[in-house]
Amino acid sequence: RHTKELGEFQDKILGRQQKPKFSTELLNYRKIEERLAKLKQYNEAHKIKAKADRLEEVETERWTKRRRKEMNRQENQFKNTKLQELAALQKRIQAGREGQKKQRHITLERLLQRYQNVKNELETQQNHERINREKQIT
Repeated sequence: RHTKELGEFQDKILGRQQKPKFSTELLNYRKIEERLAKLKQYNEAHKIKAKADRLEEVETERWTKRRRKEMNRQENQFKNTKLQELAALQKRIQAGREGQKKQRHITLERLLQRYQNVKNELETQQNHERINREKQIT
């Protein structure tokens, strides 16, 4: 069950994948590149495009690392929560077992006490009957 929930959680995290938010510097490079291309300054546009591509690659890599780190943190937090739930459940089960064991012990003690009381009563009754018979015989 925990494995299934972990898989669902991971799917949920991956489903929320966002696009990276690029810096204003990169967005400016892209605008400049577009303007230069419109002005037919292709060499300059190509240089700016190369700079923008390198910057985008760096920013994307940084964003990917940050995102992966955040996903790992969330997954670890999820696992820790599940481990705590499991520990709490095991503790409750153990407490229930101990309670049942104690109750069985108390019930056993009561039954043993009843047995001793009935046994003593029967012995006393038999002794009285024996004494009465001995008196009748003599």
